[in-house]
Amino acid sequence: MSNASLKDFPVVVPFPVHWSEMDAYGHVNNARTFTWFESARIAYMARIGLVGPSAAGADTTMADGVGPILANTHADYLKPVVFPVNLVAGARVTRVGNSSITFEHAVAGADDGVLYTRGGSIVVTLRYATHEKVPVPPAVRAAIEKLEGRTQTGHADGGP
Repeated sequence: MSNASLKDFPVVVPFPVHWSEMDAYGHVNNARTFTWFESARIAYMARIGLVGPSAAGADTTMADGVGPILANTHADYLKPVVFPVNLVAGARVTRVGNSSITFEHAVAGADDGVLYTRGGSIVVTLRYATHEKVPVPPAVRAAIEKLEGRTQTGHADGGP
């Protein structure tokens, strides 16, 4: 497995491409990219202890009811993904703001390292009971720094 194009991503998740993911244009539908990004982002957030409410009704937020909510996501499609191929999707944090975390994402071939897609997302730390943005908890910030192996600077600009 060649993860060379994702070597700087601390969280990488493997995916086989299924025939049913192909669209009428003969390549994997662009919407799948966001599912791959999401899976890598969720795996990353699980590693740092930032989780959210469960669809099954379980409260999986942090002790004070804080969890993530997606504010933005985008993708740059570099090369069409065509069946058959095994992929890896990576996630890393590029910025920790006052109440937001900016992720970088990439999707590459698991066997050859070909970079298919890159993009990003921003999650906001939210108190789910009141739907208010709150500062990124210090424990989450520390976990990101440990996982990334570098200090993340916050911004006192009041922005996300």
